Amino acid sequence: MTFVILMAAAVFSVILGAALILYGKKLYGACTSQAKGIVVDIYHSDLSQDDGYAPVIEFNAGGETVRARARTEKTGGRFRVPFEVGDQVELRYDPKNPKHFLVEGYDQNIIVYVGASGFLAAVILVVTAILFFR
Repeated sequence: MTFVILMAAAVFSVILGAALILYGKKLYGACTSQAKGIVVDIYHSDLSQDDGYAPVIEFNAGGETVRARARTEKTGGRFRVPFEVGDQVELRYDPKNPKHFLVEGYDQNIIVYVGASGFLAAVILVVTAILFFR
């Protein structure tokens, strides 16, 4: 019975991982327009045990000034954000929704990484099931 449960968990991990990867590709794949932006602030969040920090960027998107926080929030200290107020950054944004943007060299497509970890979990579950419950 344990073997069946582990195999079912592996299948679920693959399905969830694939869904997250597809969602992440869709979300970040829409960021096709390029712009230069300026760091105007460093956002600080203390909702988790480790404070989170992210640059707030202002840029021009098709004649509209956009001011928004980067998607990736770094924890573990302010020093993890490699920008200072006034720094210029390269970014890609979604022309249909400019507040969805990626700062080149900073933002990570974390959704895709989490999805890929679903595949890794599936491999670990299958190997465990085969080695210990055959």
